[in-house]
Amino acid sequence: MAALRLPLQIIFTQVPSRSMSKSPSPIERLPDARVRCTVTFEPERVRASEEKALEHLAASVKLPGFRPGKAPGDMLREKIDPNELLEETIRQLLPETFSSLLKEHDIKPIIHPKVELQKKDPLTLTVTFVEKPTVKVKGLEKIKVEKKEPKVDGKDVERMENYFLEQHRTYTPVERASKEGDRIKVDFHGTDDQGKEIEGTRSQSYGIVLGSKTLIPGFEDALLGLKKDEKKSFALKFPEKYHAEKLAGTPVTFHASVVGVEEVNSPKMDDAFAKKNFNVESVAELRKQIEDRMRAEENNIERSRREQALLEQIREHTVVELAPELVDEEEHAVMEQFERQLREQNMSAADWFAQSKKDPVELRNEMKEQAKKRITLRLGLEKVVEEKGQRLTEDDMKKVIEEFVRSLPPEKRKEIDTQLQKGSDLYERLRWQKEVEQTIEILLAA
Repeated sequence: MAALRLPLQIIFTQVPSRSMSKSPSPIERLPDARVRCTVTFEPERVRASEEKALEHLAASVKLPGFRPGKAPGDMLREKIDPNELLEETIRQLLPETFSSLLKEHDIKPIIHPKVELQKKDPLTLTVTFVEKPTVKVKGLEKIKVEKKEPKVDGKDVERMENYFLEQHRTYTPVERASKEGDRIKVDFHGTDDQGKEIEGTRSQSYGIVLGSKTLIPGFEDALLGLKKDEKKSFALKFPEKYHAEKLAGTPVTFHASVVGVEEVNSPKMDDAFAKKNFNVESVAELRKQIEDRMRAEENNIERSRREQALLEQIREHTVVELAPELVDEEEHAVMEQFERQLREQNMSAADWFAQSKKDPVELRNEMKEQAKKRITLRLGLEKVVEEKGQRLTEDDMKKVIEEFVRSLPPEKRKEIDTQLQKGSDLYERLRWQKEVEQTIEILLAA
């Protein structure tokens, strides 16, 4: 879990006044590993911080006849929003306040604290810290993931061979009528029973090998016997389970114009073909390579399945009470990731809601649930690493770092050096990742 860092932005929420202890920093240890501290500031300290806040805000205030930051304090106060000044004053007070509270009460927070304004006079804040909660992974010794041996049969190899042959086909234009096995290039579009073009049915110079059954039933049959430049209209119906739901089961009239007819010349799978195109001595050697590669892919898929099943079991066996603030912070991270994915797909939020048929409330609930699962898994994994894993030595970490640096482009290697010192965020993250990997290996091998 990340160590405490001062937030760049804090949202202050004024809460109703309530009775407080007379102690200068009363502390309440709440359920789910929260610590709430109430702090009342002396007027002199508030005034000193307010002056610093005023000086900080003055740089962005323009007053006629004065350079930025040089106007008298009274004039600045008239121009600055009182709430903005209060917020900046509190911001000036926070670093020393946090440090004092952590030291005085031996608090070890794992996320940014939550700050709430209780009273303005005297200035009173509540600061809620979240510590690492108590975590149990029940029945860890019973967690098992069955291993399935990957299977690659002759039909899988044969399908791959046919794919290779298809990739090396040649095509010869002919001036005769098309027949099964020919490739025909065609312009076409579909219309409904009103003669209106159906969106998504138009294509230009579309290549179809007749008899391959790649298009909807009846389409290829309708093109048999046509020559170059011939046209034909024919009525069909989209299948009931068509991939585009809005077209499923819809009657359509296609209008096709043949651009060209080509004879397909398929190579023969023999030793000469294998040697020329794959640099192997025989078909038998090529088939062995295909089988080995497919088995390796199946092994990777099975490994990924087992890892996911193991992580899911760890999460389900993890018992922990999560602080609302912890869930909120993780939910924010999940939402940021979601928004980043939308940007990468050039999709707006409105487009996503329209496509998914969900509303913002449903999305928020899903994000919150995902956040809870992510935190629970992370805490559960940490507990499992403690109980079952092996801590990395400094020599182990040297190898991990060397491997990580080798994976970087040469220009990045020098600048990353300073970030890999012992105790740095990156150093600890690499340690954590490697220890999790080792622990997963131990559990999967059990």
